[in-house]
Formats: sequence, C-alpha cells, structure tokens
Amino acid sequence: MKYLRSFNESLSIYDIDWSQLVPKELEVVKDGEVVDFKIGNIMKHFDMIQVTYSTEIGEIWGYPDTLEFDIYFEKPQKLKKSDSYKILVDITLGNLVVSEFSIYPPDQVSVIQYTSFHSKFDPSDTIFAFTEDSILELVKFFNKFSGIDVNRKDFNFLDSDPNSYYPK
Repeated sequence: MKYLRSFNESLSIYDIDWSQLVPKELEVVKDGEVVDFKIGNIMKHFDMIQVTYSTEIGEIWGYPDTLEFDIYFEKPQKLKKSDSYKILVDITLGNLVVSEFSIYPPDQVSVIQYTSFHSKFDPSDTIFAFTEDSILELVKFFNKFSGIDVNRKDFNFLDSDPNSYYPK
C-alpha cells in the first residue's frame, strides 16, 4: 500500500499536461533576422522533460531547424521540506548546446554556459539570442513552477544586446 498515491498528493512530472505550460512559439535572432520556432514534441523522461521546437522546412538554408530544451528537476537537501525544485536547463540549437543554466528557488539564475557575446565557450561572439517576447515567455514559463520567481534581467545572457551581459 505504500506505493499508492494519497488523495490530493502533489503531481509528478508525468501527470502534468506540459503542452499547456511551455511556450507555443519561440523566436531566435540569427544575424539580425528572426527565425520562428513552433512547438514540436514533448517527451517525459525519468528525471527530465524534453521540449522540441522546429522551423518550417527550408526556412533558412544552412541554419538548424530544431531547438530543444532539456529541463531537469533536482531536489537539493536544502529544499527537501519544501515543494520547490532546482531546475536545470540545457538549450540545444541543432546539434550545438547554446546555453546551460540553473534556477535555484526563488530567483537565483546561474549561467553554466552560453554562446553569445563575451562567452568564454565561444569567443567568436556568434550570437545565439531570443527576441524580447520570447525571453518574456520563458520567464513566464519558469515562474509557473512552485517557489520560482525570476525576472527578465536574469536572462540577459539570452538576448541580442552585446552590452547586457558580462560573465563573472
């Protein structure tokens, strides 16, 4: 009986309709032009959710047509008594991991890796960035999680302004 769920117990990542939570569309800035990515598949794995987006076939020659978010959930010791989780996010464009970051409740965003201006991983300053509307959609998405309260400025590393983010 210990494996039966109690009435009104919190939901697992498998019980949630993720298509109602994730942004339906995201826009990536590519050489000053905007590339539109629409929601594709949502896959539920053991400890993570994988959300894919894709462009229309042949939209931009030589530009990746997939954008993927791998969202991991971790319960650090300090959060054991709360209903909050640390969220780890990997963003992949085509085959290139373009950003990795974590969100520790309530509002601590830690950049692990990013590939844009001033990046130690990509010193060529190639730009991977989202439009302002897409960043706001991501902030809204992350704030749907219990205990998370991030702001737009926490995601400056994902915008196209070369002066908005400098790594520490």
